[in-house]
Amino acid sequence: MIDYKDPIPPVIRLLTPAFEGRFSIYGNRFPDHVGSPAVLIRTVGGTDYYRLQLLARAESDITAMETLIDVMNYLERYGNNVDGIQTLWCERESNPIPDTDEDTGKPQAWCYMRLESMEAQM
Repeated sequence: MIDYKDPIPPVIRLLTPAFEGRFSIYGNRFPDHVGSPAVLIRTVGGTDYYRLQLLARAESDITAMETLIDVMNYLERYGNNVDGIQTLWCERESNPIPDTDEDTGKPQAWCYMRLESMEAQM
């Protein structure tokens, strides 16, 4: 039996070098004072796999959507290279959805990703 692991730190370690200088990437929640654009990755369920929610915030809806799509495509291409968990593959479960953050009023976009990993298997 393989122990369950939190996928957020390994996923952030994979993404940070690829997008360094373009935007910050956070896990589970945005800090109180976050620059823009920024990306948030959190787990939102899944049984026998990790369901990740990607959320991108920016000053414009177009930038939020472009940022989200860049991260989503990167995870689909390179998700099997996540170091720290035994990832099998990663794919998008939903198309990107534009939205507005209720607290800040900033444009955002989000989607769900399915990350298949040995550690998520029951």
